[in-house]
Amino acid sequence: MHDAWLERWQVGRTGWHEPEGNQNLQKHWRATNKRVLVPLCGKTPDLLWLESQGNEVVGVELSDIAVQGFFEEHGLAFERQEGPLTEYRATERRVTIFCGDYFEFREPGFDAHYDRGALVALTADLRQCYVKHTSSLLSPGAEQLVIAVQYDQAVCDGPPFSIDADEMQGYWPHLQAVATVDDTENAPPKFLEAGLELMYETVWRSP
Repeated sequence: MHDAWLERWQVGRTGWHEPEGNQNLQKHWRATNKRVLVPLCGKTPDLLWLESQGNEVVGVELSDIAVQGFFEEHGLAFERQEGPLTEYRATERRVTIFCGDYFEFREPGFDAHYDRGALVALTADLRQCYVKHTSSLLSPGAEQLVIAVQYDQAVCDGPPFSIDADEMQGYWPHLQAVATVDDTENAPPKFLEAGLELMYETVWRSP
């Protein structure tokens, strides 16, 4: 799993990356003055948008190419500190990215959580581990916004993997679906080439 993810960044197969950020995040996010956890963050500009809402933002990403790309593309100076995960901390924005295996990230106390591409990137066996680990890093009552996709996996398999309502509520029963948007035009090329006709992006949020 790790090797495949790193290879995608090395060869530029990053079709999930949204250069303009995620519109559903900007429409449905409510939290301010929070410490926000963003697992498997890649180089998403969502980190800066979340910070612009008054939050301290901490991403975790496996690929060093993605992490350095984030700071370079946005012209952000940073301080780097080695550790179990390498820490990249912006010097003038409240954004930090830890580079390494998310399951080795051990810094609890987050009171908000944003996931746009993490849960859907993982196979079913890893999703259970991801949910357990993420929950261990969140404070009780933490705000959550989780964006998933739904489509017919019989036509083409992920990643991103399809996650329906029953599965999502099995992970986090308190989350509520607040939006379902036709996102077929942004489906990976292999999905469209396989004949997939519909893909939805579903937004799940804590009450």
